[in-house]
Parts: sequence; structure tokens; C-alpha cells
Amino acid sequence: MPLLSIEDLVTAFHTPAGRVPAVDGVSLSIDAGRTLGLVGESGCGKSVTAMSILQLVASPGRIESGRILLSVDGDTADLATLPEPAMRQIRGGKIGMIFQEPMTSLNPVFTIGDQVAETVRLHRKASRSEARARALEMLELVRIADPARRIDEFPHQLSGGMRQRVMIAMALACDPSLVIADEPTTALDVTIQAQILELLSDLRRRLGTAILLITHDLGVVAETCDEVAVMYAGKIVERAPAEELFSNPLHPYTIGLLAARPESAAAGGRLRTIPGTVPPPQHYPSGCRFHPRCEFAREPMCKGELPQLREITPGHFVRCHYAGELEAVSRP
Repeated sequence: MPLLSIEDLVTAFHTPAGRVPAVDGVSLSIDAGRTLGLVGESGCGKSVTAMSILQLVASPGRIESGRILLSVDGDTADLATLPEPAMRQIRGGKIGMIFQEPMTSLNPVFTIGDQVAETVRLHRKASRSEARARALEMLELVRIADPARRIDEFPHQLSGGMRQRVMIAMALACDPSLVIADEPTTALDVTIQAQILELLSDLRRRLGTAILLITHDLGVVAETCDEVAVMYAGKIVERAPAEELFSNPLHPYTIGLLAARPESAAAGGRLRTIPGTVPPPQHYPSGCRFHPRCEFAREPMCKGELPQLREITPGHFVRCHYAGELEAVSRP
């Protein structure tokens, strides 16, 4: 059984303007020790999916239906219906979270050592001295220079890359089975991004932790992920092993994303783009949600019928009526 299995998850926000389905029927699974990349444009529902796993969706949002099954040590729990006291044991214990911006996620009035140690004290019932020793061990693990001195410093005294390492230390302090990394390199320069990604990959190999990596950067996905799920307008439109997806994309949206990479442009040629914009959740089009922007769209099928996520080749799932039939000349 997968470590995490999401089945037909629906998370919506109920606003004065109406119901907004941010996540609409998403199904995903992650095996122990593997890395799944969840990619897509801003606003497609990636972060809401992550927040739903941890029951951290802010009001007026709520999980309306679906199951989020976490299986650890032979025990399976549905996180979508778990009461709050039980979820507090899951967060930071069995599932660690690395947020986008560490400066807003770390408490500015507590030292980084206290913040890492607090996680250990809450979930492992450790003494203050034991928790501090574990915090120091974790700061060494994430390669913070001079951890014995840094442990008593405050977040504003650290660089962006070091703060992100502290977030990783907090997420891993209690040996979680799964780490959710939500755009962990967004605010960092390129060299620090590479260091953080290399660190995550190294920790996964050494500790056996599964990672759900949420990003819009296809380069990050290619470097770190075993499997990739592409999300568009609240739905998964393609899911496949990373190597398969990059070498043989089958959904028009994925084909467009890969063709829009700078390295895909011919020497001196223009960079390809996907026409149009992502539709707002309260005004999703009928049929396939990508059809207004799709160069392969055919009426009446694409406009009138929502395609199902189906397996085209072993392990390669696509939500497209014509997957496998698209002209190879349009691929990157």
C-alpha cells in the first residue's frame, strides 16, 4: 500500500461570490522513500492540495469529499476526517512541512534552536536538554556552518538559504515518513537553490523519507523527482515517471510547458508560449478545462465532455480524449 494515497479529493472555498473549487477530484499516491513532483501554474491548486493533506486549509475553505490515506507502520488513517488533536500528532511527527517563505514561517522572537527543539519536545516528549541536543544534531545534518553558535541565533540573523535549512531541520527533526516541500527554493538565488535541492535528495537517500515536492519549475522536477503529476485548473492532467514524462509528454498542456522552456527554443528562435490564461476556478469552462488554450482541441468532444484520467501506457496516466494521437511534430 502507498505511504500516502489521495482519492478524489475536493477542496473548495465558499465565498460571497460563490463556491470556488480549488482542488477538484485530485487522486495521487506516493510510495515510501520516493519523490513525487506536483507541478503547474500559479493558482492551479498545488498548495491547496498540500494544505488539505495537513488540514491547514484556511476558512472559508474546507475539504468537501475524498480520502487522504496515510499508512505508517501498518496503521492507516484518513487525514481528511481525522479530528484536530490527532492531526496535531501527524503534523511535524509523521508528516513534515517545508513552507515557501521561511522568514514568515519562523517565529522572529525565538532562536532557531528553540524552534527546532520545540518540535522534538512536542512529538517525542523529550526533555529540554534532549531536545536541544537533537536540534543541534539536525542543524549539523542540514549542513549549517558552525551549528553550535547558530543554534542560539534568531531568524533575522541568518541568510535566506540558512533559514530554509532550518525549515528542513524542523521538518525532519522527528523522522517523518513524508515531507511536503511547497516551493522550497522560490525565494533563493540559483546557487542556493541547487544546494537546497541537493540537500533534500541526499537526506531522502540517507533517511528514506518520501517527499512531495510542489513547484512550477520543471528543471527542479527533472533534477529531483521519481514521478511527476501535472496539475491544471484543479485537476491532475498527466502523471508518469519523470523520465517518461520528459521524453514522451502526452497531454497538450504538458507538451506546451516543456516547449516553453528556454532551452527548447531553437538558436535565435522565439520562445514558445501557451496562448490564453488559466481560467478562474469559479468560471471553469465546460468539457476539458484546457480546451480554450489547446491547439489540438476538437469539437464537440473537447468542449462538451470532461476527459477522464486514463492509463495510456503502463504507469502513464493522461486526462485527454486524444492522448497518444497528437502530432509528434508539436512536441518539444
